[in-house]
Amino acid sequence: MDRRIPVEPFAPGDYLQDMITAKGWTQDDLAEVTGRSRPHINRLVAGKTAITADSAHELAKAFGTTPELWMNLQTSYELAIATKEHRDIERRSLLFGRFPVREMTKRGWIEGSKDVSDLERQICAFMGIADIKDEMPTSLVARKSTEYGSDTPAQIAWFRRAKYLAQAVGAAEYDESRIDECVSELRKLAAHSAEVRKVPSVLASFGIRLVLVETIAKAKIDGAAFWLNDNAPVVALSLRYDRIDNFWHNLMHELIHIKYRDEPIIDVDLGECADGDLPATERRANSEACHALIDQEKMASFILRNRPLYYQAKVVQFANTRGIHPGIVVGQLHGRGELDFKQLRKLLVGIRSEIVGQALTDGWGNSPTV
Repeated sequence: MDRRIPVEPFAPGDYLQDMITAKGWTQDDLAEVTGRSRPHINRLVAGKTAITADSAHELAKAFGTTPELWMNLQTSYELAIATKEHRDIERRSLLFGRFPVREMTKRGWIEGSKDVSDLERQICAFMGIADIKDEMPTSLVARKSTEYGSDTPAQIAWFRRAKYLAQAVGAAEYDESRIDECVSELRKLAAHSAEVRKVPSVLASFGIRLVLVETIAKAKIDGAAFWLNDNAPVVALSLRYDRIDNFWHNLMHELIHIKYRDEPIIDVDLGECADGDLPATERRANSEACHALIDQEKMASFILRNRPLYYQAKVVQFANTRGIHPGIVVGQLHGRGELDFKQLRKLLVGIRSEIVGQALTDGWGNSPTV
């Protein structure tokens, strides 16, 4: 008669050891009884060797049980192990399906782990949620249309990283009455691409923190404006496009959000002076950003005088009279639909190499630990 029937699957070797002990035997005794070697019996007890049809018959004869008992023990145990492994696969599938796990690990945002429970804990802590199935915030992203659907965890992960890094950036006390002065001081740097190196320190002197966080694949993030507290505004830029026009428009756009203390926003697919289906706050930020860089009445006059042939020499001349880089003029002409995006692109010089590392930077080979 079987001494016990296990309710929960467990290692058949444990059951075998119990049976040996109940008989008052040792493993050597069982080896003698079955004609097997002691190492073989030891491997069965340790679970290093599975119970086969032959050993099931041998154990049944030795202990007065049925072969089916031993085969069932082995099968139940193997199924239990496989179920756990498959459950872990299912959990990992959920993690990798919802979150940019590989990129978060590669960028050093989380440590990564082969232990799925540990990985879940890390992601929950990073994202600020209690459970990986919790809903993400749905009001952070400002987009031109609904074509991208709801906010993606990748976009929110980028925002969380930017907010975390911003806490390590020093800045003077913020005085909102000086925001227009800040914009004016920054505007003085917009004539030459190398001057963007000075942007982080100018912002910090006015109490505004700047962080640069490379975007995540398919997130289409351009920047964000948010507050660490009532007196600690932050501008985060992705430098997704390495172009002088894109940098200055996005920077000014985010500063307008700071100026009006708009709700925290992740700006996705920003366009130069383009409205699309954007909310009123985004249209305002676009409009004022364009005006801060180039007086829009002067811009309109230039367009009327030169449409439809915008020769490079004319663009450069107009930019010089306005004290602005010609690439910024080209960017606004592109945004207004006055120029095809393929035209005058040689004026859209890169600035990423000038500013990366001047502000706290995450991406492009940098992975700060703060």
